[in-house]
Amino acid sequence: MNIKKKILLSSVAALAALSFTACGGSDSSTPIIATPSTPVVTSTLSGDITSDMTLTSDKVWVLDGLVVVKNGATLTVEPGTTVAGLDGTGSATSYLVIDKGSKIMAEGTQAEPIIFTSTKVAVDGEAAAVGQWGGVTIIGNAGNAQVEPYEVDPTFVAGDTDLADNSGVLKYVEILNSGITMAQDKEINGLSLVGVGSGTTIENITVDNSDDDGIELWGGTVNLTNITITRCTDDHFDIDDGYAGTVTNLNITQTSGNAAIEMSGTTHATFDGFTIVQNTSAKEGGIYFKKDGIGGHFKNGVIIDNVADSFGAIHSLSADEASDTADIANTSFENVTVGGTSTGARFTGTSDAALETKFKAGNTNTIAQAPTVSSTLSGDITSNKTLTADTLWIIDGLVTVNNNATLTIEPGTTIAGLDGNGAATSYLVIDKGSKIEAPGTAANPITFTSTKVAVEGEAPAVGQWGGVTIIGNAGNAQVEPYEVNPIFVAGDTDLTDNSGTLTYIRILNSGITMEQDKEINGLSFVGVGSGTTVDNITIDNSDDDGIELWGGTVDLSNIYITRCTDDHFDIDDGYAGTVTNLNITQTSGNAAIEMSGTTHATFDGFTIVQNASAKEGGIYFKKDNIGGFFSNGTITDNVDDAYGAIHSLSADEASDTVDGGNITFTNVTINGTSTDDGITGTSDATLSGIFDGGAGNAR
Repeated sequence: MNIKKKILLSSVAALAALSFTACGGSDSSTPIIATPSTPVVTSTLSGDITSDMTLTSDKVWVLDGLVVVKNGATLTVEPGTTVAGLDGTGSATSYLVIDKGSKIMAEGTQAEPIIFTSTKVAVDGEAAAVGQWGGVTIIGNAGNAQVEPYEVDPTFVAGDTDLADNSGVLKYVEILNSGITMAQDKEINGLSLVGVGSGTTIENITVDNSDDDGIELWGGTVNLTNITITRCTDDHFDIDDGYAGTVTNLNITQTSGNAAIEMSGTTHATFDGFTIVQNTSAKEGGIYFKKDGIGGHFKNGVIIDNVADSFGAIHSLSADEASDTADIANTSFENVTVGGTSTGARFTGTSDAALETKFKAGNTNTIAQAPTVSSTLSGDITSNKTLTADTLWIIDGLVTVNNNATLTIEPGTTIAGLDGNGAATSYLVIDKGSKIEAPGTAANPITFTSTKVAVEGEAPAVGQWGGVTIIGNAGNAQVEPYEVNPIFVAGDTDLTDNSGTLTYIRILNSGITMEQDKEINGLSFVGVGSGTTVDNITIDNSDDDGIELWGGTVDLSNIYITRCTDDHFDIDDGYAGTVTNLNITQTSGNAAIEMSGTTHATFDGFTIVQNASAKEGGIYFKKDNIGGFFSNGTITDNVDDAYGAIHSLSADEASDTVDGGNITFTNVTINGTSTDDGITGTSDATLSGIFDGGAGNAR
């Protein structure tokens, strides 16, 4: 049973459970009780677990203080289970320790991840934030002479008897809103691994919102695969004391904190496949060689440094803060690219020259230095033009590519919009008949951002410039003139129209409201045809929608959208393309996917995680005659509100008006910590019937 389902208890039992789990929250927090028959069902864990135990997915398991699995016991956690730590600090901190000789078997799935979070979020319905509980710590038997007792609680000491020690399995696990400072330099991280052995399996781990490191390892040989870390206040991934495992496919996006990867102790770990994007960092760079004797093997990675500071993509600082002490003999780089909008040195610190020399000697490594010269674009571009990567291109006001011209943008180029609103808003329009050819690559993406970030070094934020709009010739009778500027009107002559290529594009810090209901989104498509290529697009920090499409037939693939203030992906007016591998993580805004107009698009492969939403749900059928075909997707709804993972609202706010004949769900899972109905709104019964009748669906 998934926690998303309603669980019926007597009112007395429900209120008793909820009143207990509310303890430790702030005075203003109240349990989320939609009705007496829809409570959060909880069970409390405290003290020692000394025999085998299973945490089932039909309730929220509450950590009350330090919970220790010991005495050779195995803690099994079912897929889809939520474990929530009570609020508290010092001796009242709630955290989980798996001691050496014991195991945790937490095998979540992509459709049903296991979630560790706080009771403030899971029970009290408060906003997610760092430091709301402790974290998860595993002590193993694969330590070494460098590994000391666990800094948070020295009663836990790693063994050093078995480098292949097995502490269990962590798969598809999310650790959220964690991190507590117990004392100076004694912090609980999201996930802490002390002398953990290579027999342990750690795969598909997400750590978000940690008030210290995301993941820290002291010694050990455990390998980690498919790791995603965001929003930590210290380092995102920290290795110490001779950690000697391999980390594969590490993804770090920094909007806070210090180093992306910090390394200390005599450490020579291997990182094979990594993407580090630094949009904000207090210090220490992307990969930080800390103190002396540090090495490491890095291959198939990208570091994008967008922070204008004195810390490079690769930074070093010796113990005496003066000597070159990195272990160059045990350091290698292969197929690694460093780039970004920062104009500072890519290698900085006391071993900068030695590390840069080693980097340049490696196979297929690239140093992409940000341009130090700029050129301004304004008005109309009426003939073919190329934007080169050696120049920062500044958009001043409305820039229009028209007259059948083609705008070509080299991989690695940065385009920045000036600050302004109204008539002074900076945005780019590709008019019908013209093209944009912007073939970025994974190593050298094309970045659209603001001059506030790229030139002035200010912090990224929504609404710092306009966005990118493409007008095509694949409109239909529903498609009206572009709402922001009605001089741009889509044609309706060619459903296979080709407006060019957008691949590996990042559109950041965008979105301007020109007037009521007339907003520039991160990326807007008006009647764009299927001949256009749109692949590997990232939208972050839009002060309206991330992407909006009015009509058209263009297909989109590998789309990543975060932090929008309205909808993240919005389709209107008969859009009829296919969207493949759409990934939305909501910490703000309204719907993840909003659909309006007579629209029947196809979504094949999607992951929606709602950690915060003002309204409208994960997939929103807005007004009347909305259909859609949804397959191979997951909606994780962690928001307790009146809006389900799938929500509908007719024009009259009362009738069942979805286009049921043009709706399918196949292999779609609804899960998450929310106790609301999974499907809500004026067409909830119709949508529930279609969902429950589809093949491979679960909720």
